Amino acid sequence: MCAGTARAQNASSTWTICTRGLELIETIVIEADEKQIVTVDGFGVRRTLSTDSIFFAIPTPAAHQQADRAAQEQVFGPVDESNATKYIVLSDGQVIKGRIGDSFDADKLAITVYTGTTIRSGATIPLESILTIADAPMAMSNEPIADTDSIVTLNSDVLRGFIESVRTTTSISVGRDVLDIPLTQISTISFANIPERIAGVYVSTNDDLHLRVSSFDFDFVHPLTIDIDSASLGLASSARDVWLLDPNAPARIKIVHPSQRMVSLCSIVPELVEPTGDRDWTPAPTVIRNDSNPVLGTIDLHAPVRAVYPLPKGATRFACDLIAPINTWTDCIAKVYSISYAGQRTELLNEQLNADHSSHSLNVELESDTAKIEIRIDPGEFGPVQDRVLLVHPRVLIES
Repeated sequence: MCAGTARAQNASSTWTICTRGLELIETIVIEADEKQIVTVDGFGVRRTLSTDSIFFAIPTPAAHQQADRAAQEQVFGPVDESNATKYIVLSDGQVIKGRIGDSFDADKLAITVYTGTTIRSGATIPLESILTIADAPMAMSNEPIADTDSIVTLNSDVLRGFIESVRTTTSISVGRDVLDIPLTQISTISFANIPERIAGVYVSTNDDLHLRVSSFDFDFVHPLTIDIDSASLGLASSARDVWLLDPNAPARIKIVHPSQRMVSLCSIVPELVEPTGDRDWTPAPTVIRNDSNPVLGTIDLHAPVRAVYPLPKGATRFACDLIAPINTWTDCIAKVYSISYAGQRTELLNEQLNADHSSHSLNVELESDTAKIEIRIDPGEFGPVQDRVLLVHPRVLIES
């Protein structure tokens, strides 16, 4: 095995790469930049993937544990904890962290931006460009946009209204009253702003930053180099556009394509759930979420069931793995259909799952007028007992 391979295995472990064809690839990443990702398999065979050909690449959780704080403090010195660091999620999905100061403009947030324990720059961000400000990292939510701003205090009180300003003391209008709340008593601030989807390359780090970059470069030996979009982060004009971060900082690469996106069936509420066979009742499907990426979630079909999921307009491909956890009586028929807007059903899969054949992978094109996906599990030879099926990583390609 070459030195590069050994280095990659020690530094990064296994990554999951999702291509624009919805293929999921488990591999070891050696190095990556804005143009390509270089991987190596267990036999030492190298492969290069264009970043334009993927949706995302993420390492296993063990591969992006946060760096040892004591080691960082030896380099940068201790962090001043007098003003707690907040995570700021912007409407374009970027996430930065910093310490909030007192802005002269009530419509803008003034912060000192940090990476790890390094002060990067001062920043001024319009409140209309912010989704959340929180003590802990928060991802963009799939929940409907709220009608009002809100504040959640440390003792879990929720205040809804219009946020006037965010400073060391934050003001919110609630009805006719304006309440001033010290920032130290606030857990989360949420704004009723509309999320944006901006095409580009995004890099996440092991301290939960998520940044749109024009270029990046890492090999797990030299510092991660990223060329950030300073203007979108509201950084001071004197700030450096190129940041150098810890060699083990890379935690995710995400490509937002102009005309393609991917959604998980886990994020869609089924419009119909009914039992199959001779059962009168069936438990509702359960979603097993994946914190690293929503697309890597799983739907647990506990018993024979027919579940119909409405899809966003423009669905062109569907992929998943169907796995039956084998028990003594496990034997069922797994079927998948696409349903058009006119109600026409097309069979995509019809497979028996039992001890001899416990799983099946599906990755198929959909007709241009596909409106729904139907998952149907029918009892087999031994009836409905122990006919449980996991719908692993069910994902849909949406094109516009």
